[in-house]
Amino acid sequence: MSILLEKARQLLAERELCDHCLGRFFSSLGSGLRNRERGRALRVVLQMEDRSIALSQNHCALCQGIFTNVSNWAERAVTAVSNLEFQTYLMGTRVPTEIEVVEQALQQKFELRGEPFKQEFNREVGRLFGTLLAERGHPVQVDFREPQIVLVMDLEKSELALQINSLFIYGRYRKLVRTIPQTKWPCRSCRGRGCRECDFTGKTYPESVEELISPPLLRETHGSGTAFHGAGREDIDALMLGNGRPFVIEIKEPKVRTLDLELLHGEINERALGKIEVSQLQFVPSSVVERLKNLEAEKLYEARVRFSKKISPTCLHEAFAMLQKTPIQQRTPQRVSHRRADLVRTRRVLEISGELTSPTEALVRVHSEGGLYIKELISGDGGRTKPSLSELLQTPAEVIELNVLEVIGDFLSK
Repeated sequence: MSILLEKARQLLAERELCDHCLGRFFSSLGSGLRNRERGRALRVVLQMEDRSIALSQNHCALCQGIFTNVSNWAERAVTAVSNLEFQTYLMGTRVPTEIEVVEQALQQKFELRGEPFKQEFNREVGRLFGTLLAERGHPVQVDFREPQIVLVMDLEKSELALQINSLFIYGRYRKLVRTIPQTKWPCRSCRGRGCRECDFTGKTYPESVEELISPPLLRETHGSGTAFHGAGREDIDALMLGNGRPFVIEIKEPKVRTLDLELLHGEINERALGKIEVSQLQFVPSSVVERLKNLEAEKLYEARVRFSKKISPTCLHEAFAMLQKTPIQQRTPQRVSHRRADLVRTRRVLEISGELTSPTEALVRVHSEGGLYIKELISGDGGRTKPSLSELLQTPAEVIELNVLEVIGDFLSK
């Protein structure tokens, strides 16, 4: 302890320091103490030995008196969030370079490893911010991992920036018509600006799954916009049946976060009656979006397939057996090559079955690994998918109707 006291004495001889800054250099001392209390205690002990050491310090050569503005910053933060609903927050500080340089130089010179200025200032303003809101009947708490809002104080410019983090709502959707894309498609001619070709809507298709789900959620949250994240996507002309495809609606900059999801679920389904249905709406952390994007979920499909010549049941089932036991080498399909990397992927058909409904048509069910293009598994895509049903049957084959029956995967695990 005597060594630390001597270092504290030397620090005060080197620089005029306030209690906050003095105590911060010795932040490991004293359980449950704030740096201001720690610095005050050190100063009192040193003054008992040396009366030339002042008990009070009006000037601080390190922070330049910034800690005297804690209440002002906290009040500014309270004003900034006055029209927001939130439960968690995080404070951030942009520290003047001079403070960081001086602090690091003193730490190195006196071989001290104290708490950084930024950390203490965040905590002091954040503590008072939370107290002021609690007094106004709005209790909140700090969240270092996924805060709903972030307040950043720029001490040099005396500016306060507010970041409102997105709200994420998970659900599943069923698509009941063959003319709706998952997300908005900008018009190819005008790239979304609006032209005669798109009837000045800026869109290739009049509506999408996203546009049928988002409006009630955006209205209730007063957000600035939405982003739609799906666990893959079905073709526009494919139905999404079964219990639906998992998705997350990201609502950007929401001012309201308390929603009656059951009520909204009913409204969405009523507005989109006969087009889509949603279910299982629930609030989720942002990490679920990453899981939706990265988890290659198994899929179950049903396809109506047409052949160019008559096919026997025996040949059809022999082809099924070959597809099920042979890894599928699939080059990026021609129809999506303009927006996907040109790669060859290996996927497996886990199970395939079906029956002829006429000599030239069949109803086929495919259970596959994620990422397998079913239309190309049937047609061969000009040899880009091998083997294919067309190749094995030695006749052109095409999917004339495709339904996704199930998207299989645990999307909500953390």
